[in-house]
Amino acid sequence: MTEEEVVTRLKQAAAAKKAADERAKELTKEAGDAFEIVVVEALTGGMKPAKVATLTGYSYETIRRIARAKNLDRLREPTVTSRKKAQSGGDSPA
Repeated sequence: MTEEEVVTRLKQAAAAKKAADERAKELTKEAGDAFEIVVVEALTGGMKPAKVATLTGYSYETIRRIARAKNLDRLREPTVTSRKKAQSGGDSPA
């Protein structure tokens, strides 16, 4: 094989790899968007974040971040302790 043929094949291989990488990036983004849509649907449908996390295999924190990014209201009702802290304006003595 001549040097010119090797150079041509290298350029073709590099272009093919770049195209494959770009396509993989697009597919990853599409899958991520679809995942977020389904998570939001589950949360707005009343499913608890902990259950969504368990069913998907993602952490509660990931589910919370998705909800916050989509401007969802609270994921759960405030507890008695958190209500007391909010009313007193600070930490309760423990």
